[in-house]
Amino acid sequence: AAGTTIPYFCAPHCIFGMVASITVINPPVEHVVTQTLFAFDPPNITVAPGDTVRWIRTGGNHTVTSGSACLADGVYFDSLLNLANPQVVWTVPQTAAGTTIPYYCTVHCLFDMIGSIAVSGGPANPADINGDGPVDAQDLALLLNAWGTANAAADVDDDGIVNASDLAAVLGSWTG
Repeated sequence: AAGTTIPYFCAPHCIFGMVASITVINPPVEHVVTQTLFAFDPPNITVAPGDTVRWIRTGGNHTVTSGSACLADGVYFDSLLNLANPQVVWTVPQTAAGTTIPYYCTVHCLFDMIGSIAVSGGPANPADINGDGPVDAQDLALLLNAWGTANAAADVDDDGIVNASDLAAVLGSWTG
């Protein structure tokens, strides 16, 4: 049903306007990258905002660190990939749309243990939570339904929680 809008209502209260709709967007995709010896496989992937990337360890001690030239950028991720933490999962934020994110293993960067993540889409408005173009009542409803959670799609400012700063961003970007 991706790309469709499904209307629904409360039968006893429909006459009072208790109606709404759900817009079904394309579901996120999980991309798996396997650490094999001193390499990420595949080393380069293309993702969309909202997708997840899962790195899986097969042995040794490694990291998954965003940045290039063996220098962490401190922007996206920096996690251990080892026996105690055999998987790293990262959800691609809307703010990364249209960028390429280089990453590496800090332990083995000099051995060219590097990769990159190309994020599709142009610079998007993160306040457009449902990705349909305008920032409107549908986006506001999605934000309010996710209030107080860590819902990545509704966390417009990527601070880890849907709260007043996200509401301010949606209202500040309102197109109607």
